[in-house]
Amino acid sequence: MTHEKSQASAHAPRVGLARRLRPDVPVFVGLATAVAVLAHFSPGGGPTGGATLAWSLWLVAAILACAFRAMAHADALAERFGEPLGTLILTISAITIEVAAVCAVMLGEGGDPQVARDTMFSVLMIILNLLAGLAMLIGGRRRLEQDFNAQSASAYLPLIVALASITLILPRFTTSREGGWMSDPMEIFVGVSAFVIYALFLLMQTTRHRAFFAHHGTSERAADEHGAAHAATALHHGPSAVFSGVMLVLSLLAVVGIAEGLAGRVSHLLGALDAPSALGGVFIAALVLAPEGLASLRSAAHDDMQRSINILLGSALATIGLTVPAVLAIRFFTDSSPELGLDPPYIVLLMTTFLVSAIGFSRGKVHAMQGVVHLLLFVAWIVTILDEAGAGG
Repeated sequence: MTHEKSQASAHAPRVGLARRLRPDVPVFVGLATAVAVLAHFSPGGGPTGGATLAWSLWLVAAILACAFRAMAHADALAERFGEPLGTLILTISAITIEVAAVCAVMLGEGGDPQVARDTMFSVLMIILNLLAGLAMLIGGRRRLEQDFNAQSASAYLPLIVALASITLILPRFTTSREGGWMSDPMEIFVGVSAFVIYALFLLMQTTRHRAFFAHHGTSERAADEHGAAHAATALHHGPSAVFSGVMLVLSLLAVVGIAEGLAGRVSHLLGALDAPSALGGVFIAALVLAPEGLASLRSAAHDDMQRSINILLGSALATIGLTVPAVLAIRFFTDSSPELGLDPPYIVLLMTTFLVSAIGFSRGKVHAMQGVVHLLLFVAWIVTILDEAGAGG
């Protein structure tokens, strides 16, 4: 009996590891795909050829699968570290994916200097209008209003507005260069200021201002107790922090490699279909935000609007605070300068979004009618993209 027990215990870790690795099969498939991409594997045919489309769809599926696994492991780490560190892990993981995708498009064959601008603007419009609007509608099914700590929104929004104005609006009105471009000193100022402001925000968020990003109402105390019990269960039965950390890194590496091959295909396909180039930024933003967006909507459905707000506004701030410095740093190594200034119609939509968000989030309560307004702004943005493409044609 003792011998049988020792044999069983000897085999238990192996079975546990196999069971633990089973959900991460897409990560290893994604890593193999990334190796093929970096080895310049490419099926023959034009941008709309059957083999090329099939390979492009495979890359999209692989990058989505790896992104979801990355967010799953980031979420496991978030359960262990709690708020706000948990949300920071989720946010920085998503931004790593975004920066990889943006840089791949900028530096790839036929690189697009506007992709960073289009992606950042798309992320802001998707987060502040589509996802925020859906979260309000989903949360409104169970309660007339959903509560959250208004101090969190008042901490996020001014920084988002300031950084977005400096990076996406100001370059359109500077006179050192025509269009939405900036001079070298201006680029240095924008990149450094974005990084410093975001770093200072992280320092304050994780130290003396932690309470701004938590909500402890009457109903929330019960939710906190349930969350604590769930976290305790995860500590005993979930994957270890080391395992989650390793798989998170592998997932992100797979995403970075696949993005290298997907980048050029997106621009070529849009050109072949005569589609607006701005849709490339929308596509990248949708890929980046898919896992995190679902997490925010799931939180709203579980009556946890505070976590949803932290995820959404934290992602919006990190998008500007980390993507801009990364893109501009790469610019000085590759001499590929990005055009960051938005065109006037999009400036109007962005400022309207900021105004509506500032008003709606100021009370610490949101409801479904506010969600309808945000969704209207999202639809107006898509219609504007298509309208400009029609006028240009």
